[in-house]
Amino acid sequence: MSNVATLLDPNSADEIEYALAAGMSDDLPIPYAEIMDPYRTPARFLPWLAAHHSVDLWFDDWPDDRKREMIAQCAGVSTLYPASPLAALKGTLVGLKRYLAFVDAEIIDRVAHPSRFTFGRAVIGLTPIAHKAFVAHYLVKLKLTAPKNRWQIGRSAFGRSAITSVDLEPIRRAMRAMTTAKSPETLYSVTFAWRRGITFNDNITIDGSSAFGGYRDRQRLD
Repeated sequence: MSNVATLLDPNSADEIEYALAAGMSDDLPIPYAEIMDPYRTPARFLPWLAAHHSVDLWFDDWPDDRKREMIAQCAGVSTLYPASPLAALKGTLVGLKRYLAFVDAEIIDRVAHPSRFTFGRAVIGLTPIAHKAFVAHYLVKLKLTAPKNRWQIGRSAFGRSAITSVDLEPIRRAMRAMTTAKSPETLYSVTFAWRRGITFNDNITIDGSSAFGGYRDRQRLD
């Protein structure tokens, strides 16, 4: 920055004006463009930059790459989704999918009003039984980590492992992502039971790849 003190009239300027001019003339070595770039800013500035761009889904234990991409998407400068700010997609299925991707979850199936038919449910008139109007229903897939030496049928665990439960934090994060992604006036329901037991109707082969008592991925809400 140029020295604005040279613009003052030496015959009329007082000490305060010179002090203000000196403060405005400081040449501070701050790489502003780099700091404001979510892909280049130092890691210690990421929380500040997230607040600056009104990021509303954030976990401190995320890797820096994920934090940078969240900031970039909220700022509309993402290299993955150019010129597509995440906040502008709230209330849309596209926005929901992008929010869920940040918590390692994905939508497998969705049933939303005014769908006339829901698999496994009867229909009277135009609305399926138990299908609440204007409520979207989602089947969401995510990974849960079971504790080592957990209890299973035919097995038992001792000591600390016997009382250790499955970590449900991924579900809590997915719920938070879905709440963040929706518009305030909308409602939804979700199930994370994306696996089901194998039945005779699955016509499983006898090559050893599947067995009764095992599980299969669900492909729809039925």
